[in-house]
Amino acid sequence: MNRNRFQILAAILLLTTLAHTNWCWCDDEDPKVKSDDIGFPKVKHMIDTHIHLYDSRRPEGIPWPPENDTVLYKPHLPAEFKQVSKESGLTGVVIVEASNRLADNKWVLDLVEGDDFFVALVGNIDPTKDSFEDELNVLKKDKRFVGVRARNPKPIDYANATVLKNFESLAKAGLSLDFLCNGQGLKGVQEVDALARAVPGLRIVVDHVLGYNIDGKRPGKDWIEAVERLAQNKNVYCKISGLYQRCVQQPAPSNKEHYLEVLDILYKNFGQKRVIFGSNWPCTKKSGNYSSYVRLVNAYFASKGQEACEDYFWRNASTAYRLGLK
Repeated sequence: MNRNRFQILAAILLLTTLAHTNWCWCDDEDPKVKSDDIGFPKVKHMIDTHIHLYDSRRPEGIPWPPENDTVLYKPHLPAEFKQVSKESGLTGVVIVEASNRLADNKWVLDLVEGDDFFVALVGNIDPTKDSFEDELNVLKKDKRFVGVRARNPKPIDYANATVLKNFESLAKAGLSLDFLCNGQGLKGVQEVDALARAVPGLRIVVDHVLGYNIDGKRPGKDWIEAVERLAQNKNVYCKISGLYQRCVQQPAPSNKEHYLEVLDILYKNFGQKRVIFGSNWPCTKKSGNYSSYVRLVNAYFASKGQEACEDYFWRNASTAYRLGLK
């Protein structure tokens, strides 16, 4: 009888303790929290800094994606993104222009006019042209225009005098540069490094984990050393985005362990204050839904603590793109 009474009291005590436990989504001190249990981030703001919006039905067509892409070549518009991202708790978006046509900057801005959910646009202006500064002066009149992504059909020579002059103009305007070096490996990292040193006043956001092809293995010594050198430039941010697309294996895995070798190197070098959240929607559709991607990156950053989550999911984006979030 006494034994039964003791077991009942012990059970009551256990349930009471569990009921009063303060569970935290970002708590690296709690050994009971596993990546599968993390769920969505609980942060003050949550800003996705990398989505694309476009309409394949436009009479003039679209330069990207190609028509033979059965997943992406269809309209991807604000209403759909709001629906798929609602579950995650997302509070705002930075659109990145997927077109290299100058007119499409205004098309996107008009598309989301009056909708505060879409906080900013990283547009596209050809940096090889002498007209760059004039075109920038027109677009920057819209306060939502926060930067340029250098994405041309042909490779850009980032050591070219005209290109460097135009990026100096971008820096003087207080705007940022998104840099895409997908699949270029060591060469891409070295190219950003040279540009960052040539224009030290320019805030540079390197997209999609520096374009590294993730295979679950530890990157080579040369790439790691190049990342270490790149991260010495305090004007460079690393966008932890597009993980699904940067995977060699397709469809890409959704468990954080597959990405740890690369993420650990990037986090070690860029630190808590220079890593930025982005999804690369709608490209995420090829490996999973939007929610699965958010859970994946949160599983990694949750292990770093609440402040790291706040920095990754919005503070660093606000600094890099001057969004003014508090």
